Amino acid sequence: MRKRTLQIDTPAQDSFTISISDLMSGLLAVFILVLSYFILNFSQATAQLTQNDVTRAELLRFMQRELEREGIKVSVDEQHGILRISEGVLFDVGLADVKPQGQIVIKKLGSVLEIALEKEQFKGRVETIFIEGHTDNIPINNGIFPSNWELSTKRAINTWLTMSSANPRLPWFPNDKGELIFSVSGYADTRPIAENSTEAGRRDNRRIDIRFSMTPPTEEDMSIVKFVRKELTE
Repeated sequence: MRKRTLQIDTPAQDSFTISISDLMSGLLAVFILVLSYFILNFSQATAQLTQNDVTRAELLRFMQRELEREGIKVSVDEQHGILRISEGVLFDVGLADVKPQGQIVIKKLGSVLEIALEKEQFKGRVETIFIEGHTDNIPINNGIFPSNWELSTKRAINTWLTMSSANPRLPWFPNDKGELIFSVSGYADTRPIAENSTEAGRRDNRRIDIRFSMTPPTEEDMSIVKFVRKELTE
């Protein structure tokens, strides 16, 4: 008697199922790569932003110490990156010509600033230095300036001219993009730091601010930071 062999046919695996499985595996791999890229760039960008704040605070403290050694008292606002000089040190009320004593202060400030910008820990880290003029909210009426806008702007300009003429290398300091870093602006009474309702407050508001803006992460990294922060807050 001839033996019969029982043969069971195994159905071929569905080719469509195989294709979908391969596709999902590929998409998962791409997702992991993209996620890793986002995490890496987000970490680098946030680390640079944090380090910028630390470096800027160190820069301000360095300048404050060096100026105090010269007998010059200035205040610093580390949170906003500002070195601040009151009006009375530099100008007479309602005028924009730098007083003789103020010229000494500004020239020494420029020398300290030049030293700071060349120090290894700060070199190439500053993007822009804004020299800002500010006033109180009392309208000016002295026949020289038509408004506090002109007064604040002229004071900022004269501060810069005094500083740069005594320290001729300052105007040529570049940031990491090769752009010159100094800028001058006047804000009149639009950015008070104290109440204008008291004489003490108005005196505080009449000032010259030296504001430091540090080199930010790349635009691509910053866009990732903004995207992630937006997703986390929504």
